[in-house]
Amino acid sequence: MMAGDGMVPFAPGQVSLLGSNVPHNWISEIGPNEKTSIPNRDVACQVLPNRIQALAQIFPEAMQILTLLRRGDQAIVLRGQSAGRVASILTAMGAHHDLDRLIDLLEIFRIFVQAPRGEWTTVVTPGYQPEASPGMAERVNQALAYIKAHIGDCITLEDVAAQVAMDPSSFSRFFKRAAGINFSEMVCRLRTARASLLLVTTDLPIAQVRVMSGFRNAANFNRRFKMETGTTPRAYRQAHYH
Repeated sequence: MMAGDGMVPFAPGQVSLLGSNVPHNWISEIGPNEKTSIPNRDVACQVLPNRIQALAQIFPEAMQILTLLRRGDQAIVLRGQSAGRVASILTAMGAHHDLDRLIDLLEIFRIFVQAPRGEWTTVVTPGYQPEASPGMAERVNQALAYIKAHIGDCITLEDVAAQVAMDPSSFSRFFKRAAGINFSEMVCRLRTARASLLLVTTDLPIAQVRVMSGFRNAANFNRRFKMETGTTPRAYRQAHYH
């Protein structure tokens, strides 16, 4: 999961709340025998902040929800019982109507607001300021999709800029503003994410994992991997491989 300038692993059942202008993307690996289209893969509920602002003018208690939505600019991820409760409501509310759906939404907000400190975390670095510009999300997602599809190859700024019809220098500035990190840093993060996944889901030799993730140099791979995960590829596999 990528949100703003942050990137974290995710698994089935993840529940998150994101601010209005936070660039975000979830990237999954699909195996050769898996379906490319998965029914009910994800559930989303979009809320317009101005509606909550209007509600807070009538019911001051709703100010807690506005505070929560502002905190959503850092991308809140729930875990534990709080995540399970919200997931259950989100899954069911699509079949509800009118007042029942509003009640569902208020209950989701209540769970986020009252979640114990050990059951929520944020992804985006404090102080990160997302840029809201027309077509920003579409261009960022186009770039990320291209990087993901070519993660094992040599990826250049020029190649990706061409995919979104921008000249390289303009794209470099745009990407930094939108993602909060520069282009080369994002590529390294995505390569590390691919390596992490291959290490825990396959028994491929680490050298092969490195090459498939786009790292040509073993020393650089080990250094970048430890920088992102806090441990070496071998230790990471030993801790997470099942």
